Amino acid sequence: MAQELQEQVKQALMDQSFRADTLAQLEKDFHRCGLTLSSLDVNNLLSSVETCLSHVSSSQLQQLIYLIDIPESLFVSMSRKPTFHCELSEAILMREALKVYLRSKFN
Repeated sequence: MAQELQEQVKQALMDQSFRADTLAQLEKDFHRCGLTLSSLDVNNLLSSVETCLSHVSSSQLQQLIYLIDIPESLFVSMSRKPTFHCELSEAILMREALKVYLRSKFN
């Protein structure tokens, strides 16, 4: 994601309404993979996603990153790190927030 666009998305995440829309997008895509986000906190989306990912099977995780459109090369490079769940959670959150951001800009 281009640096300027990434900054715009991060700025948008400061807004409570935008975070709620991003949470709805997360729930929708997780549900499509048969996953449920538990203990959701609209004020701490990253932690909520990370908690969920730590309990997901490998096959569900691969299905989720495909559905959300996280590049496989990024997934593979992250999977070798001890901070895997944290980094993947951030990538998922930013991708989902980007979907919400672009939808709001072009609708």
